[in-house]
Amino acid sequence: MKKLYSLVAVVVLMSGCSYKNEAIELSSYKAHYLSNTTEDRHNISFLSVTDIREDKRSIGYVLVNDKVDTKLYSNVDFASRYTEGLTKVLTAAKFNLVNNAAGANTKIDVKIKDIQLIYNDTDKLNENLHGKIVVEVTLTKADKVNVFTFTQKQGMWIKPSYTSKDVEPFLNTLFTDSIDDIVVKLTNK
Repeated sequence: MKKLYSLVAVVVLMSGCSYKNEAIELSSYKAHYLSNTTEDRHNISFLSVTDIREDKRSIGYVLVNDKVDTKLYSNVDFASRYTEGLTKVLTAAKFNLVNNAAGANTKIDVKIKDIQLIYNDTDKLNENLHGKIVVEVTLTKADKVNVFTFTQKQGMWIKPSYTSKDVEPFLNTLFTDSIDDIVVKLTNK
């Protein structure tokens, strides 16, 4: 009987101390765009927002002693979240969104190329969480095509983490800043 109690205690202790790897969520874009607005009401149309990452579930990993210990994943449809977020911010920046591409002065095609979060479990005192979102935007305006690559990189220190859910706020910040960067560029074009 003593061995059974000892075994149960060890199992409870081990499960409480192991890293909990849950799917990381992404909040909807919260309209807080405070930057430039367009002077004249440009008609703008989304041609598409596409997630071209090879593995659409993988969004990073946890490093322990410079080795990948746990892969971070998400079930979020990032293409639809970017569409939703860009729509809100373009409206806040006073762009006129149109459904028909023929009626638009500007057409936008967005490709999500990379989303990566890296939590370094062994770095307890310095920036231990790094993230990067790379988005390619093709902007067509009066037969002139420009391709822009937006790379949103950030790093920060977080308290030692034992669950993947601890990086969600950081992912939300990267996502929001990435959308804001795209719209700032469009208002200056």
